[in-house]
Amino acid sequence: MNIIVIAIIMYAAIHDLRDCKIPNLAVVSIIIIGLTQSAMVSLDLYSGYSISFSDSCLGFITGLIICIFLHAVGLFGAGDAKLLASLGTIIGFPNIILLIALAIFTAGLLSILRLACYGEFKDLCLRWFNVIFYKNYQSPETGSIALSAIPMGGAILLATMFCHFYLL
Repeated sequence: MNIIVIAIIMYAAIHDLRDCKIPNLAVVSIIIIGLTQSAMVSLDLYSGYSISFSDSCLGFITGLIICIFLHAVGLFGAGDAKLLASLGTIIGFPNIILLIALAIFTAGLLSILRLACYGEFKDLCLRWFNVIFYKNYQSPETGSIALSAIPMGGAILLATMFCHFYLL
């Protein structure tokens, strides 16, 4: 992975934080860069770290299938799903599963941090306590920050940086 891909993900994350939308241009750019790099590796034209063309395509397809399912379940938005799936062309088949898991984990940590900053973490813990021990679910109060979603672009950026610097 190169600095251009990181810059594109940073652009997508900033756009996601500002507008709660990930631009399709970022997704298409990552797909083109990933497939071009992997094709150049397959033709022995590129000597840097990259993956084979078949691993790149398999990573994209696997990421797309997993992300479509997670989007259908309501875990994250369509833009987040497209961005994660496009990163499959960069990191390949086995690593895309780890990247998706890390992005979800990072988004969870950021959600907990957001609740703590707004002073609603204690309420969340009390609601979970009631669910676990009393089997009684209480929904968050109207106007609570717990009802809103967080933009996942930042979590995808952090997970990608972790995969790039520590795993690849």
